[in-house]
Amino acid sequence: MTIAIAQGVEITQACVRRRFRYASCTACAGICPAQAFSLVNGEISVDASRCIECGDCLFVCPSDAITGVAPMRRFVREATLVEPFSLRPPSVQELLLWHHQRGVRFISIEAEQSAAWMMALAGLNLALRRLGEPVWRFKRFPENEINSARRAWLHVPREAIAAQAVVPGKRQLRQAFPRFSDYKLILDTQRCLLCGACWRSCTEKAIRFDVAALVTEPARCTGCGACTAVCQTQALQLSETMEEAQVSHHAAYHATCQSCARPFWTFTPQEKLCSLCVNHRHGMRR
Repeated sequence: MTIAIAQGVEITQACVRRRFRYASCTACAGICPAQAFSLVNGEISVDASRCIECGDCLFVCPSDAITGVAPMRRFVREATLVEPFSLRPPSVQELLLWHHQRGVRFISIEAEQSAAWMMALAGLNLALRRLGEPVWRFKRFPENEINSARRAWLHVPREAIAAQAVVPGKRQLRQAFPRFSDYKLILDTQRCLLCGACWRSCTEKAIRFDVAALVTEPARCTGCGACTAVCQTQALQLSETMEEAQVSHHAAYHATCQSCARPFWTFTPQEKLCSLCVNHRHGMRR
């Protein structure tokens, strides 16, 4: 079997590891079966010669930072995935996008053909049940129509089977299932200084300052971890989960520091000093 080499695969500056020094995302390295991605001096490095073009990395990257590789094209007939199937099954993330973008609800595969595919389907249906979506079922076409041994279709109109791909990405998943969130954002208002670093770093606007309130909307979150990487007081915690999407509003109050006379935002309406003056050891800002 010939393995295609993706000589052009690379990581762009959109990568959260390249944007923020203390970012901890390793999604691409964690899913890559060929170990094409590795962590070098705090940044994700890619060895294009190892890439087998499976495209799994495209579905887990939280910032769409991977280029030079395309999602795998698969074969669809009548809302059914059909043969030939890849030796390596798709991730649950990819299958969820086939469910949403292409309306696939069935698969034409025998249980004994691939244990790995069966495991992938089990994971998919578990996720679909949690999302309140219809699960995938098995659907067989007449055997004389498909010759899996020769990987060719017999007596099937060409237009009946199409080679297709889905648009990959964590952002696509968030848009596909907005009623649920994959991540939980916990804000400690006792630690938060309302400095603005988190909402300025969040490209998805899962954290934002709006109408005198700090708003957290986990349904938008792709799990890049930029917010926790830039928070100097560790006031934010990000954990992976699946739950009903909720939007939280933390009311903020505008005040003027009685020491340095600068305006600032605070969660406590009685606050008289800005965070810089409160934490200054020698009171030199007074």
